[in-house]
Amino acid sequence: MSLPILRGFTLIVNDDMNLAIQIESMQLPGLEEITEDYQPGGSDLQIQIAGLGVKPLEAPFKLKGHMPSVAGLFGGAPGIRHTFTGKKFIVDELDGSEHEHAIDITGRLISVAEEEMGGGKATGYDHKIGSIIQYSYMADGKVLHRFNFTQGGWAVRNGVAVNEGRRRVLFG
Repeated sequence: MSLPILRGFTLIVNDDMNLAIQIESMQLPGLEEITEDYQPGGSDLQIQIAGLGVKPLEAPFKLKGHMPSVAGLFGGAPGIRHTFTGKKFIVDELDGSEHEHAIDITGRLISVAEEEMGGGKATGYDHKIGSIIQYSYMADGKVLHRFNFTQGGWAVRNGVAVNEGRRRVLFG
């Protein structure tokens, strides 16, 4: 059992822009399978057929302040993507152990929106990374998930290498 406490996080853009001071919040991409509901004849219950793939990954984040260097990454010509590295530092309240989680993603900044303005409040911007073609999630130095669209999809799932035969047949 653990009681994790978030003690810090940051987002690094293109390996040279650390947003630790400006970042207000960040959400790591969620993994959600594509499913199809199916009710066989004679059954009283539908089931979800799973294993049909994973919905597109997105990573929203909020920055305080005005950062043209980040907002300027929005859009761009086809094929243009940027690298984003998100890191978080966790301390377990029960045993004091320290843990680092990180993501590396390659995608596009698909949304930039100014927050609602209010008198006497710090201003900021909402952003969203999408069109993610490469995704790695690491915890304490171990790769838990790795996906690469251009290399045939999942390479690691739940810490176990997968799809080696598929990559060999399609890209070998």
